[in-house]
Amino acid sequence: MKKAVLFLLLLTVALFILTACGSDQPYVPEEPQSPESQEPVDGAQRSPSQDEPDLAGEEPADETQPDFALRIGDFIIEMNTDVSYTLEALGEPRAVFEEPSCAFDGIDRVFGYPDLQIHTYPVGDADYIHTVMFLSDLVRTTEGRLRIRHSSLQDVIEAYGDEYVHEAGMYTYTRGLTTLEFYIENDTVEGITYGFIIEE
Repeated sequence: MKKAVLFLLLLTVALFILTACGSDQPYVPEEPQSPESQEPVDGAQRSPSQDEPDLAGEEPADETQPDFALRIGDFIIEMNTDVSYTLEALGEPRAVFEEPSCAFDGIDRVFGYPDLQIHTYPVGDADYIHTVMFLSDLVRTTEGRLRIRHSSLQDVIEAYGDEYVHEAGMYTYTRGLTTLEFYIENDTVEGITYGFIIEE
C-alpha cells in the first residue's frame, strides 16, 4: 500500500516536470479512504452523489475509437479537450493546484477528486486535459474495466493486447496522440494513467 501511494506521489511530480517549471509544494493527493476490499461503485457499496459521479461506467458500444478516452457513467473524458465540460460533469474538485507553465503561455492546473486527478495545460483562455490519473480502485478503464490493486498484467494484455512499450514497470499503449499507461508491481496494477502526447 505504501509503495502504491509513493508511486502516485512520484508520478504526480514527474507529470509536472514534463509540462511545468516545477514547484516546492506540488499538489499531493490524499490517500484513498476506501478499503481495498471495497467493491467498485456498481457494487452498491458507495452511492454516487452530484459531486461523486458513477466511476464504474459501462463498456462503450464502439471500442474501435482511435484515441484512448475514459468513460465515467454516460460521460466520456477525452484527452486534449477543454476541461470545463469534464468539470461540469464531475462537479466541484476537492483541490486545485496551479503553476505557471514553462511549455505554454498561461497556467498548468491539477484538479483533484477523491478518485481521479486531472492535469491540464493552457490553450488560449482555456485549460485542456493532458493527463488523467487514477487514485483509487473505484474507477476503472473503459475497455476491460481494469482498476488499480485488483487487475493483473494478464488482465491488461487481455484487454489491450501486446502492442505496448515496457520500461521500468510501466506498460504504455499508444493510440494516435493518446497513451494509456499501467504501472505493474508484483503482477498487480498499481497505477493507471491516461495521457495526451503534446507534439512540439
